Amino acid sequence: MFEIAIMLLPVAAASGWYVASKHYKAKAQKTPNEHEGYFKGLNYLLNEQPDKAISVFIDLLEVDDETIEIHLALGTLFRQRGEVEKSIRLHQNLIARPQINQETRVSVLNELGLDYMRAGLLDRAESIFLELEKDYSYRVNATRQLLSIFQQEKEWLKAIDYATKLELIDAHKQPLLLTHLHCEAALLLKDDSDVSRTKNHLKKALKTSPDNVRVNVISAEIAASKGDYRKALKFFMKLLEQDTRFVPVFVDQIIHCFDQLDKPKQKFDFLADFQANSESSVIISRFITVLSEQRSEGEASAFMHEKLLANPKLSYLKLYAEIDGDVPINAESKFLRHIIQQFEESALDFQCNQCGFTSVELNWCCPSCKEWGTSLPSTV
Repeated sequence: MFEIAIMLLPVAAASGWYVASKHYKAKAQKTPNEHEGYFKGLNYLLNEQPDKAISVFIDLLEVDDETIEIHLALGTLFRQRGEVEKSIRLHQNLIARPQINQETRVSVLNELGLDYMRAGLLDRAESIFLELEKDYSYRVNATRQLLSIFQQEKEWLKAIDYATKLELIDAHKQPLLLTHLHCEAALLLKDDSDVSRTKNHLKKALKTSPDNVRVNVISAEIAASKGDYRKALKFFMKLLEQDTRFVPVFVDQIIHCFDQLDKPKQKFDFLADFQANSESSVIISRFITVLSEQRSEGEASAFMHEKLLANPKLSYLKLYAEIDGDVPINAESKFLRHIIQQFEESALDFQCNQCGFTSVELNWCCPSCKEWGTSLPSTV
């Protein structure tokens, strides 16, 4: 409460200055109500009643060229402190006053739109920024806010339109954003079985950002859903050229494609080649499973033995303990194996390279900073 009082002191000072300036400009006019109001506001402030103080000071400040900045600063202060209801009320009251000019009105309207955005009232914010979009001085900001709104509402086609429009009026290219918006639109249309438009959006996404991993992943998943595993595998294999960090994320889908195509040798060769240059426990785990199936558990055990000697890791030790093998073990070895197997299984996690947000799921759009394509797999 004390902090609020301190932050309101500039408003009190501004109100006092305003009352005094009016008094000296018109000496013949007595303004006892204004003086009384000012001291009344100070009294509320000193008695830690900031809400009442705010109402008094706002009433004292007539909206004109000299005071509008004070009103706007106060509204911004409320919004930054999370007191959005107060900010909304202040800006709504300003707009309702008939004496404000058009320039002031659009400025206040912009602030009210930001209030609604902060409050999560996206439909109201959308209406305001659609109006502000027509004003040249606010066009770029309004377009940017509308782009944000349509992303939050998952209106992907509208988001694409506004991302494209923003590039034209702001001369700021955002290929990564557009690529992911086209990917989202493709997924939306895929669910509606709109094959032609789905392919069109994927083509646009690939054209916008040719090296984007997500485009090939979606294309692979669509092909696999239709039973075209050869085509799906072709798309998945492009990950080897684009970003090998994503291979462990989709390795089970890749293995599924090999199995559906009845290509055990190609599956073995793929995993053997990839694990040779990878420390991913996910890849090693899948390889020793295939090694046990296609050759023997003894060979899988020997492989993990060598891995552990070369790179002692807890995740490798757990994988080693899970292999039965052909070597007889005593009671103590059985006990140690049992304990090791209780360790939590290593799992992939993802970290945003912009804000550091971590998650066990791959989010193409970071839930924290809302940036696209910034969450990358960790090495596990």
